[in-house]
This record gives sequence, C-alpha cells and structure tokens, in this order.
Amino acid sequence: MFMNGTIPWQPVIAELSLAEKGTSSAKVILTGFLVVFAVLFLLIGIIKLYSYAIGKAQQSADNRKRRKIEVVDVPKQPSAPAPRIFAPPEDEDEEVPEEIVAVIAAAVATMYGSPGKARIKSIKKAGGRSAWANAGVLDNTRPF
Repeated sequence: MFMNGTIPWQPVIAELSLAEKGTSSAKVILTGFLVVFAVLFLLIGIIKLYSYAIGKAQQSADNRKRRKIEVVDVPKQPSAPAPRIFAPPEDEDEEVPEEIVAVIAAAVATMYGSPGKARIKSIKKAGGRSAWANAGVLDNTRPF
C-alpha cells in the first residue's frame, strides 16, 4: 500500500473498460482450462504407457511359464482298487446318498494324505437350525 491508501494496480484496473476487463478475464479462464486439460491428457498418457508396460511384462512372464511346462504322456498302469475308508453303520435309519459319502471320503483322504491315517466312522445330518438361523438368533437376542 502506498501512503495515500491505494493499491499499486488499482488505478490500472479502474482505467480498463468493461470489454477489456472481460477479455482479460476470458484469457485467464482459457489459460486455466488449457493447463488443466493438458495435465489431464499427460496423466492419461502416463497411465496408458504404464498399462502397456505391465501388460508386456505379464505376457513375457506367461510365455516363460508356458515354456517351462512340458506335457508328459504317462502310460496308465493298472492300479489296485482304492481301500474303503467308510463303513456305513447298520443301525442307521436315514441313508446318506453315495455321492455325499464319496465327497466326504475324498475330502478326508485329501486332508490326511493316505486313506490309512483316518477313517470315517459315521456321517450324520446336522440337526437344528442352519448357521444363518443361529446367526439371526444371536444377533436378535444379544444384550445392549
């Protein structure tokens, strides 16, 4: 501020006509738009280049993996029948479908490695509420 209380550019602004003020403000706005869109397009280009580089790197890694994998034709050998790891109880009224028994037996055999390590003694249907119903009861009866 000067001693008389005026701002140095104030007289210049006061001398401009309305058309000159509009032109100078339009120049400022246009320059701002150009800068913003130039940076936006620059960022888009950088992201596309990065995406292209990552895609090429993944393709080359996939190609290296494919080269390492060799298809080996193994002749089939007659195998012994798989031992039964489930013996259904005789006194059970409800019969579990054979497909369910097979899936459970396969899961147990996979989990424990060989069929000799674990045996299934019985398979029973779970009674009572489902897990969703139990969660609802717990949620609605929980104290505040």
